[in-house]
Amino acid sequence: MVDLQIQVNNAIAEITPSLIQDCSSSDDEEVIRRPMFDRTYTGHRYVIDVLNGHPGRAYQCFRLPPDAFISLRDLLVSRGHLRDTKNMLASEQLGIFLRGVAHAHSYRQLCEFFQHSLETVSRYFNIVLRAIVSFAYEFINLPQGEPECHPFVRSNTLFHPYFKNTLGAIDDTHIPAVVSSNIQNRYRNRKGFTS
Repeated sequence: MVDLQIQVNNAIAEITPSLIQDCSSSDDEEVIRRPMFDRTYTGHRYVIDVLNGHPGRAYQCFRLPPDAFISLRDLLVSRGHLRDTKNMLASEQLGIFLRGVAHAHSYRQLCEFFQHSLETVSRYFNIVLRAIVSFAYEFINLPQGEPECHPFVRSNTLFHPYFKNTLGAIDDTHIPAVVSSNIQNRYRNRKGFTS
């Protein structure tokens, strides 16, 4: 048994210097660069395929039918919020944003999916986000005037001071929320996340 251990140690001692020499590189050697995103099926090709395919697929991928996607893209381009660049068309920029929002993808997931760098995905995601937010006052109409308080809320002292100016409620909808760890149990719903 001891002889076998000595033989193994000797074999490791003989191989180790050559492994170290193979792994190290000298200043004379040229570093071979490989692109990180080298898949032939690009994000632009994906957006084109989805928009030209079945309308249900476009809705599943972007939460918009193809005609609504194209109308939104045209509106953003006509208002000067989006434009085609050398490396990315406006359709792909909008596709990155909508795919990220529709499926709650991280930037890293979008990078792999659309084959662009983290910086590129982040930049175009934020450009589209700012463009969409700029439409808030144009497309979101809040009720005008003083809202009427429901009689049940008005007559109940438990509710009235807190809900007197409430415009409405979202029933049975859990909206994910970030809550400090010491009070998370209060906000944890039946599906296990805080809302």
